[in-house]
Amino acid sequence: MPAAPARSATPHAVARWCAAQGWPVHPLAPGRKTPAANCPECRDRSHDPKTCPCLPAGRPCHGFHAATTDVRYIDAWWGSSSPSAGVGVACGPAELVVLDVDAHSVQVPDRSRLLPGIPNPDAVNLTGLASGFDTLALLAAFRGQPDPTHDETTLRVRTPSGGLHIWYRNPHPATRLRCSTGSSPKVALAWQVDVRADGGYIIAPTTRTAQG
Repeated sequence: MPAAPARSATPHAVARWCAAQGWPVHPLAPGRKTPAANCPECRDRSHDPKTCPCLPAGRPCHGFHAATTDVRYIDAWWGSSSPSAGVGVACGPAELVVLDVDAHSVQVPDRSRLLPGIPNPDAVNLTGLASGFDTLALLAAFRGQPDPTHDETTLRVRTPSGGLHIWYRNPHPATRLRCSTGSSPKVALAWQVDVRADGGYIIAPTTRTAQG
């Protein structure tokens, strides 16, 4: 996994850098984590993003569905159209799986919710557990694997809220890995750990939001 671009890089440069890695990108609303707004026509009618005429015309409607590595579109979107737009990376087409580790200050749920589907016996001491960093470390310990938050072999990006994005390439691209949220009681990888994969996107390194 390549090192992240310099923090001083412009969104345009970051978008081009991502495309050079083979990662399709799409614009985010300036200062936000959400995709850029659709055009008026797309906002006014419901239709399948995959058949939307905006996409082949190079208009960045429908979020990650518009993601591309085509520098012609990238230069148009970030060069003059919206140079302050953030950069989103479509994880599925990029063959990426990103662990989004959160550190939100919220009440810790019952131990049965910490690692959905994995028994968490009372004998396991959970003193001090407070965030996704802790549940991911617990999952790694249960599986006898290294803690991904300490994995220096891949790209890791700190978030303004104190979280961490850990980037991995999908080792089996033919297998479509789905997204999940750490708040789900059934399909989460771990409490406060989201998975960004097929059907989702991740904010590119150095992209700034209102939170930082």
